[in-house]
Amino acid sequence: MRIFARSRSRGVRMRSVPGVCVSLILAGVGTTIADDGASVGNPNRVTLERRGTRQDQGAWVVDYQIRNETNAGLVLTPGEIEVKTEGWVSNSRVAGHSSPRKVSVALRPAEKAVSDGDVIPAADDPARCRERVSLAVWSDDQAPDASAKPAETLAPVSLPPGGRGLVRLRFAHQHVVQGDYDPLLGVRTVAVRIGQETFHDEVPLDREQRVAHPKASWPEPPEERRDPERFVSAPDSLHLEAHVPGRQYYRYPDRPVRYGSRMKLTFWYLTAHGTSGECRVRLAQYKDTPTSCRVLPGGGFDEELKAVGRWTKVERLVRIESEATTAALDFRISSDANLGEMWIDDVSLEPLDPDALAQGP
Repeated sequence: MRIFARSRSRGVRMRSVPGVCVSLILAGVGTTIADDGASVGNPNRVTLERRGTRQDQGAWVVDYQIRNETNAGLVLTPGEIEVKTEGWVSNSRVAGHSSPRKVSVALRPAEKAVSDGDVIPAADDPARCRERVSLAVWSDDQAPDASAKPAETLAPVSLPPGGRGLVRLRFAHQHVVQGDYDPLLGVRTVAVRIGQETFHDEVPLDREQRVAHPKASWPEPPEERRDPERFVSAPDSLHLEAHVPGRQYYRYPDRPVRYGSRMKLTFWYLTAHGTSGECRVRLAQYKDTPTSCRVLPGGGFDEELKAVGRWTKVERLVRIESEATTAALDFRISSDANLGEMWIDDVSLEPLDPDALAQGP
């Protein structure tokens, strides 16, 4: 942990020792964070005790623990907090990101607790890349969950005498395809003003902790589409009925996929004797943007399931297209006679060799 402070009166620069609690004041942060000199020579109202960092999919989360050093309760309002971050960021795994590019983001929570900075400016969403920095502040008694996301607005936070709080910054990679999985890598300089105190930090966010895959799976079909009498794994299976309107077909909800990865689709199926027509499975891949949804024809398949009268396991290697963001799966009975039944169970789509990209850029 590298947190720096400089005294206006002495002009010195100090570095904290790793693992040691730090209490720092820095008056002035250039033109973005105002300096009225009020804190020079006065006791700290707030000190910063420690910093923690972690990767959250394609984002970085930086947590600072703060402490109220006064003998009275302290209320931090959005107008008393400002943040500025800068860094040269890149990720050689991502097209167009191999060369470091400078990104700067300024946050004024009195206006909004979320702000974007351009990494690769572009007129269209698929080519545009930004870093989105979000700010949240909690007191100890609020104890946020590790997965809690900052809101777009900031509420006042009350700290009792000696009470601690948490300042959370989230650095998110904003890109249609790679943003959810590949964090922008690079050391960030961070300046945080809390009331009259301003803290400077240098955060090493330049090495991925893991390769991110979507935290997603297909949900169970609705109860009315399940059959508790036939299954591979208890308690039931998906049931298709050609003679019941609307039940000869079922499509699982679209689910996110990591671009360029290898995945294995697995399921079991049972086709009843006497079923007329074809029983089929189809997988499709899409590139979703805020303004469009495009099918990627090279990433899907549509094939007949020919086994009849016995449970049959199917495994297929699926190569996710380089621009894919989501995948969809459906099963159907194509029967002009409206005659037949099929059961499907244990459907999964999982990454193959999830650590194959772990060497990183």
